[in-house]
Amino acid sequence: MTNHKPQPSEPTFAQIRAMIAVLGDDRGPLQESARRRLLAWGEMAVPMLEESAQAAHMPTRMRCRTLLREIEVRQLLRQFARLRLEQVGSSAAPALLDGAVMAAQMVRTFVPEPRRLAAKLRRIANKLRRECEGRSLPTCARLLAERLHEELSLSGCDADKLDIEHVLVDRALVNGVGAPIALSLIYLLVARWAGLSAAGVALPDHFLVRLHGPRALLLDPFHGGRVIPKADCARYLRASGYTRVREHLRDLTDREVLIHYLRSLRRASDRRPSAGARETLGKALELLETS
Repeated sequence: MTNHKPQPSEPTFAQIRAMIAVLGDDRGPLQESARRRLLAWGEMAVPMLEESAQAAHMPTRMRCRTLLREIEVRQLLRQFARLRLEQVGSSAAPALLDGAVMAAQMVRTFVPEPRRLAAKLRRIANKLRRECEGRSLPTCARLLAERLHEELSLSGCDADKLDIEHVLVDRALVNGVGAPIALSLIYLLVARWAGLSAAGVALPDHFLVRLHGPRALLLDPFHGGRVIPKADCARYLRASGYTRVREHLRDLTDREVLIHYLRSLRRASDRRPSAGARETLGKALELLETS
């Protein structure tokens, strides 16, 4: 016979309801104790927290919504820790997109699911795959830029007005305006789904995409996807006082691309502070940098 009685570590419905009632208490210590207990119960408390998030009592309603967001962010961090970003190539696109979307969900609510964004980008990639068949790499690079900037109306944002909306990859797709890292992520995903081998390249305060082939090409998604000669990049780096030119022009792993994305998100979040965003992004960065 199956024993349906809750285990000692699992709360009963009555216990959850009681803690939610205490959550609405005006006495700080009791309220904090209830918050910690509900947070520890996590997903087991979510259904009743969601119900109480519609309560007539405003303090209870608002505290339940705040707690639901905390539980959601904790779950996102656990999922983020399980990402597999070791691969570089066409098969690595889904994990990179998942990571970018999770990071966006840590910053704001109502972010589209990865599969919705993937479907939009795959449609473009499928057209591009057919158009690139048998074509040279320079032609494929031109077609990639044309498809993305014509069909999605992508453009670089004003550097002096950089906002977190420009860094979030889902918002860049909606608005058509993005920071270098956001536009480069879109390029990487579409290029790989179209069968091209692509990697990110991080310059100081900028980001490029390298397409591999007999003679690899560096593309600048922020400036319409134009091809940038490697020699020009090297001259720019040396003129700017950077001596480790080869290090700046190397291919990044997808883990490193996502690290740059998170760092850009964290910098942009400082301009429009949101509750806990910087701390959460810091935890996600630590997961990537120490694993």
